[in-house]
Amino acid sequence: MDLVQLEIEERGEVVIARVTGELDLAGAPSMGDAIGEAVPTSARGLVVDFSGLEFIDSSGIAMLFNLARRLGSRRQELRVVALDGGPVARVLDIVEFDRAAPVHQTLDDALAQISPDGA
Repeated sequence: MDLVQLEIEERGEVVIARVTGELDLAGAPSMGDAIGEAVPTSARGLVVDFSGLEFIDSSGIAMLFNLARRLGSRRQELRVVALDGGPVARVLDIVEFDRAAPVHQTLDDALAQISPDGA
């Protein structure tokens, strides 16, 4: 049984990846591949929703930085949702992930911040 689950939703030109459970070395590499493959080149951006994630380790963080680079090279935006004060938000804060991509409190906020039509 996998400790981490992924649910993909497309909302207009934005792909939402909801990651729940625990993201560690066992699941991060395949999770990164699965999320990357779920984002078509036509998409404006990706929102990775960690609001249901209980744990993330360095391999999960590395996966996120890799996604940020991959999307950046395709001129697509990456946004991350992490609950303030939660374990995931604390780790993202420690590694200064917001230098790579913005971190938001809610999915709605993240979606609202992805610029329409590549503006």
